[in-house]
Amino acid sequence: MAGLAAQGMTNRQIAGTLYISHRTVGQHLSGAMRKLGVSSRTALAVAASRAGLLPPEKE
Repeated sequence: MAGLAAQGMTNRQIAGTLYISHRTVGQHLSGAMRKLGVSSRTALAVAASRAGLLPPEKE
Protein backbone atom coordinates (compact mmCIF):
# COMPACT_ATOMS: atom_id res chain seq x y z
CA MET A 1 0.00 0.00 0.00
CA ALA A 2 2.87 2.36 0.77
CA GLY A 3 4.17 1.63 -2.71
CA LEU A 4 0.91 2.77 -4.29
CA ALA A 5 0.93 5.92 -2.16
CA ALA A 6 4.55 6.50 -3.21
CA GLN A 7 3.37 6.37 -6.83
CA GLY A 8 1.10 9.33 -6.06
CA MET A 9 -2.19 7.47 -5.83
CA THR A 10 -4.92 8.87 -3.58
CA ASN A 11 -6.55 6.78 -0.87
CA ARG A 12 -9.61 6.36 -3.09
CA GLN A 13 -7.49 5.22 -6.03
CA ILE A 14 -5.62 2.74 -3.84
CA ALA A 15 -8.93 1.50 -2.43
CA GLY A 16 -10.29 0.93 -5.92
CA THR A 17 -7.18 -0.94 -6.96
CA LEU A 18 -7.22 -3.19 -3.89
CA TYR A 19 -11.02 -3.49 -3.58
CA ILE A 20 -11.10 -2.15 -0.03
CA SER A 21 -12.54 0.94 1.65
CA HIS A 22 -10.69 4.24 1.34
CA ARG A 23 -10.97 4.47 5.13
CA THR A 24 -9.15 1.16 5.47
CA VAL A 25 -6.41 2.52 3.22
CA GLY A 26 -6.13 5.59 5.45
CA GLN A 27 -5.86 3.44 8.55
CA HIS A 28 -3.14 1.27 7.04
CA LEU A 29 -1.15 4.26 5.82
CA SER A 30 -1.50 5.98 9.20
CA GLY A 31 -0.22 2.85 10.92
CA ALA A 32 2.73 2.62 8.55
CA MET A 33 3.56 6.30 9.09
CA ARG A 34 3.39 5.85 12.85
CA LYS A 35 5.65 2.77 12.77
CA LEU A 36 8.19 4.51 10.54
CA GLY A 37 8.03 7.72 12.58
CA VAL A 38 6.94 10.01 9.75
CA SER A 39 4.06 12.42 9.33
CA SER A 40 3.51 12.77 5.58
CA ARG A 41 2.93 10.55 2.57
CA THR A 42 6.15 11.82 1.00
CA ALA A 43 8.16 10.98 4.10
CA LEU A 44 6.43 7.57 4.18
CA ALA A 45 7.55 6.88 0.62
CA VAL A 46 11.14 7.87 1.42
CA ALA A 47 11.26 5.87 4.66
CA ALA A 48 9.68 2.79 3.06
CA SER A 49 12.15 2.97 0.17
CA ARG A 50 15.14 3.31 2.49
CA ALA A 51 13.87 0.37 4.56
CA GLY A 52 13.69 -1.77 1.43
CA LEU A 53 9.91 -2.11 1.67
CA LEU A 54 9.24 -0.92 -1.89
CA PRO A 55 10.06 -2.81 -5.06
CA PRO A 56 12.92 -1.33 -7.08
CA GLU A 57 11.96 1.29 -9.65
CA LYS A 58 11.60 0.07 -13.22
CA GLU A 59 13.79 1.77 -15.78
